Amino acid sequence: MDLNKYPSFINSRNYFIFSFYTRGMNFADMMKLEWKDTDFDNIYYTRSKTKGDFKIKIVLPVQEILSYYKQLSTGTNYVFPILLKNSLTPSQLENRKHKTLQRYNKELKEIAEICEINKPLSSYVARHSFANCLKQKGVATDIISESMGHQNLAVTQAYLKEFDNSVLDDAIEILV
Repeated sequence: MDLNKYPSFINSRNYFIFSFYTRGMNFADMMKLEWKDTDFDNIYYTRSKTKGDFKIKIVLPVQEILSYYKQLSTGTNYVFPILLKNSLTPSQLENRKHKTLQRYNKELKEIAEICEINKPLSSYVARHSFANCLKQKGVATDIISESMGHQNLAVTQAYLKEFDNSVLDDAIEILV
């Protein structure tokens, strides 16, 4: 997608790519991510939902996104221009999350339409895609589960789509 043609989608594109390359970091955690939670090599945060602590290596696509937002800094402690003030109450945080997540998902649907993606695209697709891409690359489900901070394998398995028959047929060829 040519973002020069659709500059209003830059944030949504960046949020999606960032989420994918940060092990499917969810929107609530991205929204609250502060600059102090990053260094040159890693991102450190505690997942809101499970309270699990994460240390995530910063890969090139993530570094490019961080550099982009560092240049556009709004003067808050936050990496992304979602929370526009430092001291918000829990209800203000929830309200802001609801409004911006709704806009983000709406824009992802528009991006999908422009790119002729015929499947639903939402913020959670980045998380599911991360898990499925690892699985397709042969990473063990327990490693995927740990990388996503799941409490048990059953949760991770819900993320992993069924392989189509051609993938399974190819796998059988290995035995021959």
